[in-house]
Amino acid sequence: MKNLILLFALSAFGFVACNNKPAATETAATTEAPTNNGGSPTEADLVEITNTIHNFYAWYDANIQALSNIHFLKGSGNSTTIDEVKLNDYHNALKNSGSLSQAYLDSDKAYLKNLEATAWKNENVEETPLSGYDYDLFFCAQDWDIAFWKTAAVTTEALGTDKVTATMSGQESGGPRTQKFELVKENGKWLISKIICAQ
Repeated sequence: MKNLILLFALSAFGFVACNNKPAATETAATTEAPTNNGGSPTEADLVEITNTIHNFYAWYDANIQALSNIHFLKGSGNSTTIDEVKLNDYHNALKNSGSLSQAYLDSDKAYLKNLEATAWKNENVEETPLSGYDYDLFFCAQDWDIAFWKTAAVTTEALGTDKVTATMSGQESGGPRTQKFELVKENGKWLISKIICAQ
């Protein structure tokens, strides 16, 4: 009889304890860590990103001759140096495209200054194609088909709320071509912060 009473008491206690457990959804809600995927670009963002890239290349194609007339590299003996004033003029001209971020311009300047301090110490711009500068840094190539750069389809992947990787894919000179970029949103506008070349 004692065992029967004890068994009944344990069953009743277990029943009460089970009914006082929080619901599974409450547990999940209180223990699940918050997540932040950084947001995804909207359809409007994708249109703007695509336009930023295409418009830049249309602008660059129309202004490439004027830009090449800003001679910020100069040969001196067996080395090449940078004319800082003319380099600033060059970067200001690029900024007028309305498509490049300050981060892009700062990175380009750092890239050129590093070449000046290393490879170009033994290379004269008058005599040889310079290391790291023997192709067009915007096209990542020596030759290109401008139609690809002004019209190819663009897809994006969010790197954060205001940063994306964009991939432009299509046909260039009869073959498949992809080109990657990074863009940042500055003052509500998507701008190119990096053109990713394989070289």
